[in-house]
Amino acid sequence: MAKRVWSVFGTISRRTCYHSSRNVPRKRSVRHGIAYGLAGSIVGAAAYDGWANGFENVQGAQRFARSFAIGLSISLDYAWSLRGLQEGDGRYETVLPEIHLRSAKKLLDGCLANGGLYIKIGQGVAAVNHIIPKEYVDTLRQLEDRCLTREPGEVRSLFVEDFGSPPEDLFASFQYEAIAAASLAQVFRAVTKSGEQVAVKVQYADLRKRFDGDLRTIIFLQKLVALLHSNYNFGWIIDDLQGTLRQELDFVHEAKNAERCAKDLARLEFVHVPKVLWHLTTERILTTEFIDGCKISDRHSIAAMRLDLSTVDQHLFTAFGQQIFATGFVHADPHPGNVFVRQNPGNPKRMQLVLLDHGLYEQLDPAVRQNLCRFWEAIVLRDHAAMKYSASALNVADYRTFAEILLQRPLELSAMGGKFSTRLTEQDLAYMAKQAKEHFDRIMGTLKSMPRNLILVLRNLNTIRSIARDHGDPVDRPTILARCALAALCPSRRDVRNFLWITFRKLRFELLLWRQSFHYWIVGSYLRLLTRIGRSPDTSHLMNINIDV
Repeated sequence: MAKRVWSVFGTISRRTCYHSSRNVPRKRSVRHGIAYGLAGSIVGAAAYDGWANGFENVQGAQRFARSFAIGLSISLDYAWSLRGLQEGDGRYETVLPEIHLRSAKKLLDGCLANGGLYIKIGQGVAAVNHIIPKEYVDTLRQLEDRCLTREPGEVRSLFVEDFGSPPEDLFASFQYEAIAAASLAQVFRAVTKSGEQVAVKVQYADLRKRFDGDLRTIIFLQKLVALLHSNYNFGWIIDDLQGTLRQELDFVHEAKNAERCAKDLARLEFVHVPKVLWHLTTERILTTEFIDGCKISDRHSIAAMRLDLSTVDQHLFTAFGQQIFATGFVHADPHPGNVFVRQNPGNPKRMQLVLLDHGLYEQLDPAVRQNLCRFWEAIVLRDHAAMKYSASALNVADYRTFAEILLQRPLELSAMGGKFSTRLTEQDLAYMAKQAKEHFDRIMGTLKSMPRNLILVLRNLNTIRSIARDHGDPVDRPTILARCALAALCPSRRDVRNFLWITFRKLRFELLLWRQSFHYWIVGSYLRLLTRIGRSPDTSHLMNINIDV
């Protein structure tokens, strides 16, 4: 044994002498020692993080590095590809959309790789489609149907952390296979010990741990981009989203929103909000009654229940018109997945709308709500002075364009000089197309300068309008919303004098509303007739202003 030790020692000594004879600087061995020590420290820290935190800090560093690399790549792409080009020289307009598309794809890949908050931020950016370039909007919309992949056993562990017991001890039965999933949570079906069918929304366990670190990374990168590119001015989007995202992570807040919505719309028997089971609800777990219905976009299921689409859409517009004009407590995202249709349990021949996902709401100031109502009434009355006054009170400069955005059709039908002919000439069509293009440009300019709370209202209206469009537009949306606005302005009172004045006001309003609707119907029918008999190409798009907000 001693011989073996001395043999090893001798070998080491000879190697040391050999290296010394070659005059290798000792500094190199010091550098190697520092490098090995640093590498060992990193490996040790990573091993400890894996043991203590499930590699969360390591994964956070990976997400930061990935995000930084993507941000740097996009920034360099814009700087390099646009060098020497000036806006308006033709080449600039050709190259810019290509860079937008390349950059959007990089962002999409980064969001999918990082998951969690990054997916939610990407969805939020895609929703601001009146400002963000089209290439980003179309690409990032792919995130709307994406959710995180989860580890088995995560749901059980989260229940133990929040309630001290697994789902099997809290419920009579609990199905671990999710019936729905999104970027922040999964939904499971269960039965309470009292026999009630419930839906259990369970947040992804690591979202709260990741939130602050990921948010700091995103804010840092967007500030860096703003520093490098003087024309970048989208930082406010992240500032807006971080507040709303914190709210969405709090399911107690969502439950309170649901109860307030139910109270606000209690007089509408065709609207139902699922009841919250508070003893089975925490900030990360939300339990509500289970609703057996279908998405409002599922026309086949609605038909199978023998429900009328026109009634469905009329109730849809009335419900959200009530929120916008009467209560001011407005659901932020009424997409088809958050609005269900079912037969009324008390009367199966009638239908009910079921409103889901109450994490995000916008509270409109009473002055904003009142001016919106007055503006809509002025549209019907064709009172341009009142329109201008109410729009100004809402901080909107171009009242005509604002009216067209709300109506989503032209305010004035004068594109053909007020005359009907048996054929649309090339000059007529060119003039109408020019008018439509100018309308679009004005609308985009107005949207970019509009207060953000109005943007949310418009997005709400646009979302429910797209639902009705998929149904074939069976009802007159502006008419229903106008009536909701006037009803909010003219609450019922027992005073005889006020009653007579309100009755006169409503009768005048209804007469003018009917005249306006009839006017649009006449012009629309005329254009459709010319198309049908071959005297004009399809011009139906000129009667509608389809703007995604």
